[in-house]
Amino acid sequence: MGIMKKKVTPGKILYWSAASVWFMAAAFPLYFTFISSFKDNSQIFSAFLVPTFQPVFENYVMAQKMAGILRATANSLLVSISAIAIMLLFCTMAGYVTARKKVPFASAFSGLLIAALMIPIQSAIVPIVQMVSSLGLKNHLWTLTIIYAGLNMALVFFIMKNYIEGIPSDLDEAAMIDGCSLTKIVMLVIIPVAKPAMATCAIITFLFTYNELPIANVLINDKNLRTISVALLSLKGDFGVLYSVIFAAIMISLVPTVTIYLLAQEKVEKSIASGMVKG
Repeated sequence: MGIMKKKVTPGKILYWSAASVWFMAAAFPLYFTFISSFKDNSQIFSAFLVPTFQPVFENYVMAQKMAGILRATANSLLVSISAIAIMLLFCTMAGYVTARKKVPFASAFSGLLIAALMIPIQSAIVPIVQMVSSLGLKNHLWTLTIIYAGLNMALVFFIMKNYIEGIPSDLDEAAMIDGCSLTKIVMLVIIPVAKPAMATCAIITFLFTYNELPIANVLINDKNLRTISVALLSLKGDFGVLYSVIFAAIMISLVPTVTIYLLAQEKVEKSIASGMVKG
């Protein structure tokens, strides 16, 4: 029996053409940043698509010396991971209670949080800065952690609540028959099932907290407490820009983001494929 050849249809050609264009558009910034991080500042725009045959590793050393990029990356990771942990803890518990229990004013509470999603974060920057300054809480990483957790709380709660509503309540009842308390039900039943949604929330929150600039730039003045965005901004000089050093710093800052996404990729794909996270 001969091997059946797959039929090439116009639809497949269009699909793969669109996918190829999308891939190139998404990959080009990463490619350009990577090859530019190994170039001299004068080579970046003269032959910006061609890799250099004499890589300049000094750019990475300069990024550390000028901006303390490694320490800034560690600060951003600390703030981001702490904010994610706080949000997932509170929002999973709150999402479970509002999805499963008859709580007074639960609908009104959910409505207020959903309405908060309509408010641009930029409009909250001024009152946040004024409040933090009046309390004398500037130059503290935990201050950023609490602020970032609060700014993302509504979205994470909304996702977790809708996901938990899709989990069969029979699992809760079976756990209660076995003598599990409310806390044990959440920890041993709900959280294992809701891991895809939690991974999605973690990535969404991480991308915001790790890359946030306006609030961190105003509240953090200590060089040792800079986050990655503030450190990158500091590389812009008054009399010129060392683009090669900036690109090297960006490549260093991308390592945690890519690593976390690869670790959580399977969970996120399961969350999307299951269709249980309702928009």
